[in-house]
Order: sequence, then C-alpha cells, then structure tokens
Amino acid sequence: MAGFRNILLIGASGAIGAVLLDEFQKDSSFSVTVLRRVSSKFQPPAGVRVITIPDSYPSDDLVAAFKGQDVIVNCTTTLSVSDQFRMVDAAIAAGVRRYIPSEYGLNNMRPDAQALNAVFHDKGKIQEYLRAKAADGSIEWMSVSCGMWLKWSMAHDFLGMHVREKKFVFWDDGEGYFSCTTEENTAAGIVKALGMPEETRNKNIFLSDFAITQKQLLTAVEKAQGVKYRRETIDSEAFIIEKQEAVRNGDKFATFALIEAGFVTGRFGGHLEKEPGEIMNEKLGLPKRTLDDVVAGALGTMGLI
Repeated sequence: MAGFRNILLIGASGAIGAVLLDEFQKDSSFSVTVLRRVSSKFQPPAGVRVITIPDSYPSDDLVAAFKGQDVIVNCTTTLSVSDQFRMVDAAIAAGVRRYIPSEYGLNNMRPDAQALNAVFHDKGKIQEYLRAKAADGSIEWMSVSCGMWLKWSMAHDFLGMHVREKKFVFWDDGEGYFSCTTEENTAAGIVKALGMPEETRNKNIFLSDFAITQKQLLTAVEKAQGVKYRRETIDSEAFIIEKQEAVRNGDKFATFALIEAGFVTGRFGGHLEKEPGEIMNEKLGLPKRTLDDVVAGALGTMGLI
C-alpha cells in the first residue's frame, strides 16, 4: 500500500489538535492543511496551508476542502462529534483514502458506553458508519482510543481532581481502573500509525501509557505536592441517574459529568487493557511514561509545584 502524504486536520486549535499539528510538522513526509471555521481566530504556524469554511460546515465546502487529501484527521470538540457523519460523506465524495474520527477516549463500541451519554453514543455510531463504508470499499478508517489525558483533566477539574482547591472526589470506592495516555504520546501515536498504513487500516488503535485508579492518582498528586487533599465521595449509580435526567431537561453540561463517570468508574470501557484489542504503544515506538512523572509535569504546567 502506498504511503500517505496529504493530511487535512480539523480542530487544530483544540486540546489534541494543537499537539497533533506540532507532531505532524516534525515529520517532513507529511504535508498538512488546516481546516478553519470563519469565526475561528486560530493562526497556524507559518508555512501551514489553511482552508477557511463557514461555521456550519456545508457539505459542498467540505467536499471542496477535502479534494486532494489522503487523510482527514478530525480533532473537533466533544460536543460536535455528530457533525462527522456529514464529514465522512464529504470525504468519500472527495476521494479521500482514510478518515480518522474524533475519538480519543474509551471503547465507544460498547453498548453500555453508548447508553451512558450522547457523546459516547455518537462516537460509537460514527465508528459503525465508517466500518460499514469501509466494508463496501468507499473509504478506509482508523480510530484512536487513548483513555484520558491527565494534564487536560487536571486543568479542567476532571477525573475527580480539583487541584486548585486541594480536593479530590471519589466515584464509589475510587478503585475503578481507567487508561491514560499523554497528549504527546497520543499525537505521536497517530503520526506513527499513519506511517504504517497497512497495519493500521480499518483498525481502532488502543494507546495507554498506564492504567490507574482514582486512589492511585490521588496518591501521586499528594506525593508531588507534599500535601493532603480533602476527600469527597459520589454514589456513581445515583449520580448517573441524576445527570441523565438533567441532560433530558436540557442541561448540556451534565454530559461532561457523564463522560467523567464513564472513565473513573471503570465500568464502561475506559480500562483499555481489558478491552478486545491491542495496546500499540510499544509497536509504535512511543516513549514510556510513568504516573508520577505525568502528574508532576501537569502540576508544573499549572504552577502548582
């Protein structure tokens, strides 16, 4: 199979998109174009080609933007994942070889994950749609499940961490396992996987630097800061019922709480080492990371150590 050359990146200013753009620029075998919405103020680095389209992502504009591209890499925000059905169709119409959906989480093919919240549901359905299109020869796909990003989670009071308040919230006993990958290894994994086109064709790539529990995470945070955190506990079953009802009543922010529950409880496919598939960090040549080092780096980024 011939290698990939032309890459179009959607969501290049986001949490993973910005890191991925930097990673692509380190590899001269790829030529990267950024798709930018009209309202975006993002300015990519010099030398990166930019295509600007309306915020609503009209299908005709998408097809025009996608023409000549080998791979579309979608890094759009969590609550915009359903836009990808139209993007997949546009990629097929434009003759794109491979589509990488905005995934970057747990195993969204699990029915219990899809039932938990709309984001996991939509991501799973997009994977199903891509698999169907690949089966009829319309396009190939690759998705990336990488667990959670601790640096992002720490900055956004996620996974029970409230480091500015020195507070930690456990879901149940805090013993549910979930996988974690740094943003840097996630981006490097995507770039390296595209350099192995046959081995990664029509495959969900699992990445995990390590799998941990909330209790292990708190121990690492307290060790790095040399302080003890205030602890609180959530009954996950009652919490999930409450937040799903809130979503039905129009509270979109409750979806983020349900995403958090999906990981920290360890029950919805976030412990990738236990899911059907292969952790590909070693095969892709990704550097090893430790929990203590990643936690210390995240706290340092926030100026807390």
